[in-house]
Amino acid sequence: MVQRLVVRFRTLRVRVNERSDNLKPTEIMEDQKEKNRSQYDTTLKDLFEKPPQRLLQILIGREAVELLSVEFASTQKRLPDLVFLMKDDSIFHLELQGRYEVMEWRMLIYYSVIRQRYPNRVLVQKVLYIGLKEWQSGSAIEEPNLSFHYEVIDIRSIDCRELLESPSLEENILAILCRIDNQKEVIQEILYRITELPIKARADALTKLVILSRLRRLETFVKEEAEEMSLTFNLMENDVFRPIIMKAQRDSEQIGRHDGEAKMLTRLLQRRFGTVPDWASEKITKADLSSLEEWSLRFVDAQSLDDVFADKV
Repeated sequence: MVQRLVVRFRTLRVRVNERSDNLKPTEIMEDQKEKNRSQYDTTLKDLFEKPPQRLLQILIGREAVELLSVEFASTQKRLPDLVFLMKDDSIFHLELQGRYEVMEWRMLIYYSVIRQRYPNRVLVQKVLYIGLKEWQSGSAIEEPNLSFHYEVIDIRSIDCRELLESPSLEENILAILCRIDNQKEVIQEILYRITELPIKARADALTKLVILSRLRRLETFVKEEAEEMSLTFNLMENDVFRPIIMKAQRDSEQIGRHDGEAKMLTRLLQRRFGTVPDWASEKITKADLSSLEEWSLRFVDAQSLDDVFADKV
C-alpha cells in the first residue's frame, strides 16, 4: 500500500552575493548551464555507484564485480566517468555524455591510461549518450598509423521497461532517460517505488529523479505527478542538494533583478530623452547590474544620453 503524504515545493529568497552582481546576464545563464551539467554528472555517478547490472547486461552483455577507481596520476588530470571490473576479468569503461562533443581524442587518452593501469585485461569502451538532441559526433580515429574506435549508444535506444524491471531503484530512476511510450505510467511507477523508501532516502531518490527529468523536459510533469500522489518531497530538507538548489535560486533571482533594472532604466530614458537609440539599448542589455544601477543614478542630473553612459573618469 502506497503511503499518502504531503508535497512541499518550497522557494527561498536569498540575498544575492557581490560576485553575482558583477556578472552579465549571458554569463549568469552560462554559469547556470554549467551548474546544471554538474548536477546531472553528480546524480548519474551516484546512481552508478553500485554497478547497474541490468543496464550493463544491455550495454556489454556481462555483469560487473565492482566500480574501480578512476584517479590516474599525471601532470594533466584525466578522469574517466566509470570504470568497471567485469565478472570475466575484463575492464569496461563507460563515459556518460549529456551533450554533443567531439570525444575521439579524449576517449583515446582514457584508453591509454586505463590500459597502462590494467595491462593484462581486455578493455571495452562505450559512450552512453543521455542528451536531448541527436548525437552527431563520430566515434573513431582513422589515420595512416592509427586506428581507434569505440561505440556510442543513445540511452533512448533502450526500452525503459528493461530498467523498470530491475530490482535496483537506481536503474528504475535511470529509466526516465530511456525510450518511453507512456510517460505518465512510467513516472508513476518510479514514484510508487520511491514511496517505499525511508523518508531521507525517499528525498534523495526523488531529487535525483527530478534532476534527470530535466534532460527530457519532464521536470514539471514529475513534480505534478508527485503532488497528485501526495508524495513527500522537500528539496530543502536534502543535505546534499540544498546548496545546489539555493545557488540556482540565487542565480535565477539575479537574472530577474537585472531584467527589472534594465526595463526601468529604459523607461526613464524614454520619458526624458524620447526614443532610446539602438546603441544605448545594446549597452543596457549587455551591462552588469552594478552599471545599470550607476546609470540610473546618473539619469537624475544627466543632460543627454551621453552623460548617462559616459565612461568614469
